[in-house]
Amino acid sequence: MKQSCSWLKILPIIFGFLLISCKEDNYSFKLSKDNYAKAHFQFKTNIIDESFIGDGEPAIPPKDIFSLIYYSAEDGDMAAYLTPPPKDTSKKYPAVIWLTGGYGGIGHDDFFWSKQPYDNDQSASPLRREGLVLMIPSFRGENTNPGRYEMFFGEMRDIESARQYLMTLPYVDPKRIYLAGHSTGGTRALLASEYSEGFRAVFSLGGVPDLKLRLEYGSIPVAVPFDQSNPAEFEIRSPRTFLNSIKSPTFYFEGEQSYWEEFDEIKQVAEDKNIPLYIYSIKNGDHFNIISPLTDLIAEKILHDTGEKVNIEFNEQDFLNIQHNLPESD
Repeated sequence: MKQSCSWLKILPIIFGFLLISCKEDNYSFKLSKDNYAKAHFQFKTNIIDESFIGDGEPAIPPKDIFSLIYYSAEDGDMAAYLTPPPKDTSKKYPAVIWLTGGYGGIGHDDFFWSKQPYDNDQSASPLRREGLVLMIPSFRGENTNPGRYEMFFGEMRDIESARQYLMTLPYVDPKRIYLAGHSTGGTRALLASEYSEGFRAVFSLGGVPDLKLRLEYGSIPVAVPFDQSNPAEFEIRSPRTFLNSIKSPTFYFEGEQSYWEEFDEIKQVAEDKNIPLYIYSIKNGDHFNIISPLTDLIAEKILHDTGEKVNIEFNEQDFLNIQHNLPESD
């Protein structure tokens, strides 16, 4: 009888623990426990629309700003812009891969080396400052590259190939290669943070939490290439599905006028699971006017991130400075 009573006393504790365990994973979306790189390797995407047309042949940049190079990837050589080697190539320098927004690749004009408006500067020009190596790659099916456009899938392997290319440069510090991107590039950055463990830190400006949500929100200027009747095609392309795979410090930013409320839940997941993902909504900001002050700040953070471990963090004063420097929205 005493044993039965003891068991009855323990039951509420066990039941309460089970409730906590269930509640912990009771999110509004599917949170996979699978490793993203492994799931990515095992998944075979079904491309049913090949109407995508890339930007065409990239323009030849000024030699003192960029070189047009080609890095080796799974489907062949992919075009990219790369800043010239530093004067002192005996030292090791931090490098940044910038993932441009939009669709089509890295363009065919002088966009990345011409002056852009401060309220919408997607050229990553602050990241070209002295001491930072900057690479702006294109991917399979983009520009005139080989392969098929896959929309947030095969590009993950190309991004990893771009990182591997940077590691071969004798003046690049292989332990200080960073990834940053805006809009569609921001979505790719989040996915790449889940796919690769090699980036020291990742910065996503205005990526989306879920591709299906984005397509339901409004039209995009290119055809969706994959079979949309298969939910797994969306899941493998949606950053919030594989949050558990993030290993490197990853920072997400969006202006409050364009902020996806789903990131509030993602922020909670990161806290629950101790995932190194940090979410910031920038007061008075929108999808575009946050880029210039943020890339300025990111460049500064990278230049000061010189320790054995990553020491990048963003504080209240950082965001007050960003808000002060925000250009007026139209």
